[in-house]
Amino acid sequence: MADQAPRPDSTSGGRDGGFPSTLWSKLFAAGAPDSTQRREALNVLLQRYWKPVYCYLRRCGCGVEDAKDLVQEFFTACLDQNFFAQADPARGRFRNYLLGSLRHFLANARRAAHAQKRRPPQGIVSLEELAVGDSSSPGGFDPPDLQTPEAVFYRAWVADLTQRVLRRLEQECQATGKQTHYELLRQRLVLPALEGAEPPPLADLAGRLGLLEKQAANCILTARRAFQRLLAEEIRTYAHSEDEVAAEISDLLRFLGES
Repeated sequence: MADQAPRPDSTSGGRDGGFPSTLWSKLFAAGAPDSTQRREALNVLLQRYWKPVYCYLRRCGCGVEDAKDLVQEFFTACLDQNFFAQADPARGRFRNYLLGSLRHFLANARRAAHAQKRRPPQGIVSLEELAVGDSSSPGGFDPPDLQTPEAVFYRAWVADLTQRVLRRLEQECQATGKQTHYELLRQRLVLPALEGAEPPPLADLAGRLGLLEKQAANCILTARRAFQRLLAEEIRTYAHSEDEVAAEISDLLRFLGES
């Protein structure tokens, strides 16, 4: 992940004591003619949000190659049409705004399907590069037939956000000698939620790690607090307010079965 450590303006309060700066400032700037800045913004978009967009398109019936092309065309169109400058933070969450724009884009793309396919400008990160080592990489993902495209988008969004936070937590726990805390949280709470499986008995996990059940429970509590702190930092990269941060955290913890 590109921003492993919190930046000075990515923690609560920001440089000026207000709500911290977000990735939106970079994305607003993408409308500038500077090609390097524009390419960087496109890469940020793809790195963070390609998966839910790709999953949505696949569930809407797009083939693998068409979905990969449309992902890049969508984010290119976001910049071409000054998508981020038109966004009004007071009208809703970033995730919902992105989904609404994607619906509109797909409808237009289908109406223009007879037109020559556009290709995004050279320099955008390819989905194949982003998906290296990813179990849901393009070509290998088939959304569940019973889920709506919107539900697939949301699940992919939450899963990807969770995995980013989990990677940061793993690094933090390794640095502080709390690898056991990380493993307990990952195996007891996060993986079962992501995989739709029953969590393993706490006593069994504790035994495998050489802990008493009460010790394991305390480790999970400590790790969960750290996870929620890192989750809030991650959400602040795109949220507009603390109210949106709180709502996003609530949604994600509900998904993980913690609320």
